[in-house]
Amino acid sequence: MEQDHLPRLLALHREQDWARAAQACRMSPDGLMEAVQAAGQAYGRALVRPGTPFQGFTPEGEQVVAWAREFVDAVATLERCFAAPKKKAAVAPLLARRSVSPKRLGPPGPDAGDIDLMVEAALCAPDHGGLHPWRFLVFPADRRDRLADLFAQEKLRRDPLASREDVRRAREHATRSPALLAFIVSPKARMRVPEREQSLAAGAALGNFLNAAQQLGFGAIVLSGERCFDPALCAELGLGPAEYLAGFISLGSVVAAPPRRKAVPLDAVRSAWTPGEPLASKAAGAPGAAHA
Repeated sequence: MEQDHLPRLLALHREQDWARAAQACRMSPDGLMEAVQAAGQAYGRALVRPGTPFQGFTPEGEQVVAWAREFVDAVATLERCFAAPKKKAAVAPLLARRSVSPKRLGPPGPDAGDIDLMVEAALCAPDHGGLHPWRFLVFPADRRDRLADLFAQEKLRRDPLASREDVRRAREHATRSPALLAFIVSPKARMRVPEREQSLAAGAALGNFLNAAQQLGFGAIVLSGERCFDPALCAELGLGPAEYLAGFISLGSVVAAPPRRKAVPLDAVRSAWTPGEPLASKAAGAPGAAHA
């Protein structure tokens, strides 16, 4: 018996009508009758009772339908088993992405072409209205020392009694990683696109940028912290009145593997909606200095 006969027999058993079953199989009623007759000849027994309208299956036909259902279910189970690893492999780069501390990054860093590809990926993120309410600021290698001066000044403004070691570490944040960028959120004044949606678009763009870095073979991390709120530093970086500094992106080759990500149960961030039942919101943790 040809395997194509199985879904036709199942459709006929489900519909109990030649015309409806033929429509479900996308064939003519005559074509379906011929296919069922051919299946009976292959089996050596009549599978349906003669006559029109449809008169039902013979006992032998009922047995064949039961076997067909078991076979189709088994094939579907096998297809799901084979599809699951394939699906997981498709998103493997996303599942493997990790934030990599600057101390675990080393040369070579991305070149200008690599960074262009990352920005291009950011431009493909969801963006209501196509506003691109964000931008990247690249710090060329020959200007990183000047940025280090600004970081040191910000540290002393925040903590005038900071030790030399603290100031040194602040400077190092500007020079340690092979490549450094700032990510700036730039909300646009649009009535139809509220600022919260623009913030979501900025986050999506940043996520695409980091995923692109991973795909290109680089480690990356976004570090925020108190310096991002310093008006003098933001002015030196050229931020406009409505803009804010989300963080600094460190990029480079991974020279030491980051620790494994802590497993999070899916149900901690996923739930099924029940009409009329409010969802209990979980207390959000305090924002940290490192994210993304």
